[in-house]
Amino acid sequence: MSELLNNHQHSGKYININGLNIFTRDEGIGETIVLIHGLFSTSYSYRKIIPILSKSYRVVTPDLPGIGFSEKSEEKFSHRMLANFLYLFLNEISDSRVHLVTYDYGSAIAFLLLNEHPEKIKSITVISPFSHLDRIWKYIPLFLLNQKWLGNPISSMIGKNFVRFIYNHFLLDKSGSLTEDEADDYHFLLFRRESRKNFLKLAQNIDRSIYARKDMESGMHKMIGGRQIILGDSDTSISFKETENIKQYFRTSFAQIIPGGRMLIENSPQECATKIDNLVKVFSKK
Repeated sequence: MSELLNNHQHSGKYININGLNIFTRDEGIGETIVLIHGLFSTSYSYRKIIPILSKSYRVVTPDLPGIGFSEKSEEKFSHRMLANFLYLFLNEISDSRVHLVTYDYGSAIAFLLLNEHPEKIKSITVISPFSHLDRIWKYIPLFLLNQKWLGNPISSMIGKNFVRFIYNHFLLDKSGSLTEDEADDYHFLLFRRESRKNFLKLAQNIDRSIYARKDMESGMHKMIGGRQIILGDSDTSISFKETENIKQYFRTSFAQIIPGGRMLIENSPQECATKIDNLVKVFSKK
């Protein structure tokens, strides 16, 4: 564990959510912004954004159950289980509406949350989002792990160097390559022993059914507060069709394009923070 990860862990605390100890960083004061990670990421992935936003806002960043430093749930991983977890988490940390920021799979979770509880969200920023993954093969790291027959043997061979290769070639662009220490940290958080098993369950239980798709589309449509989509200019993991679908149901005509690959929260933290701040400023007054 690097000094960076050690500092991240010691900056957090544990919040009990429905009997689970959930690792959470909670910093700053003001309007509450909740940062939710996705696949191949944890709260650690927001470590560069947290200090920027916490100068002006309260920033709350959990690890999803079983991921990073959070305790695992005995329930089967699914969009719906995690959407329910997010609802309980938001109730625990705030009595008021919050500004939600999601990355990757965190967006799919948020769309289901919105379908049941749109009243919890004042504004939402979705970074590199997806909903139903109509072309999962384009998201190569996920495609390799999603099917048990392929993902289980591959994951057992993933060492620190392979982690660095995956992130630098498929999730980041050349301007933001992981250092050896950062690659070691991701290996420790996601691909080591029990962590690997939990992450595999998450990656292998993504609900791509028509029922989940309809509920996510309904959730996007119910969002009446501030909303924005942020995409990396070199991200090719998600199809154009899926992005257009999200824009349609979000009722927004454009997406914010910034430099970077898929993992913009690592690649372009300042640009992401600026876009988040701009939206939160507008909808903090509403």
